[in-house]
Amino acid sequence: MPADRVDAHLDRCPACRAWLIHAARVNRTVRLQPLEVPDLTTRILAAAQLDAALGDQRTRATRPLLRTGLRWALGLLAVVQLMLAVPDLLGAVGQHAHVGREVAAFDIALAVGFLLTACYPEHARAFAPVVLTLVICLASASALDVPQGIVGPGRMALHGVAVLQAALIWWLAHAGSQRPITV
Repeated sequence: MPADRVDAHLDRCPACRAWLIHAARVNRTVRLQPLEVPDLTTRILAAAQLDAALGDQRTRATRPLLRTGLRWALGLLAVVQLMLAVPDLLGAVGQHAHVGREVAAFDIALAVGFLLTACYPEHARAFAPVVLTLVICLASASALDVPQGIVGPGRMALHGVAVLQAALIWWLAHAGSQRPITV
């Protein structure tokens, strides 16, 4: 029988309508039997707190050592960068001296930024995108200039230092971010 005819019959016949309501109630009762579900909330929260406490104990000892090591490495590389850049700032001569001095000034400013980040590691997250952008740009420029013989070994050494510094900045920015879950 088509659905519209069934609906029309149910509208006119109270006995069939009552039977359908009762059948739906029986169907729901049979399908939805109550189940006993244990309440595991307390056990789960206790396990999470224990895991967080153990994780905190493990990382509490190693995290400061790691951060200190990263800060020292970053600071030492910044000093190396300064030592490589200052002679370029003071000793550039010839036709391209101005460009050389500008690049040296940029390297010195970047080294100062690395030194500041080594001293104040809480700023590493803000400095990380700047350094990663620099490394990407340097890698792109080097990919174009190295095959043409435009870049010398000294400049490539500075690029290598920048890559190491970017890795240290990223690591320093993320070394303190793994905080245990507290419940």
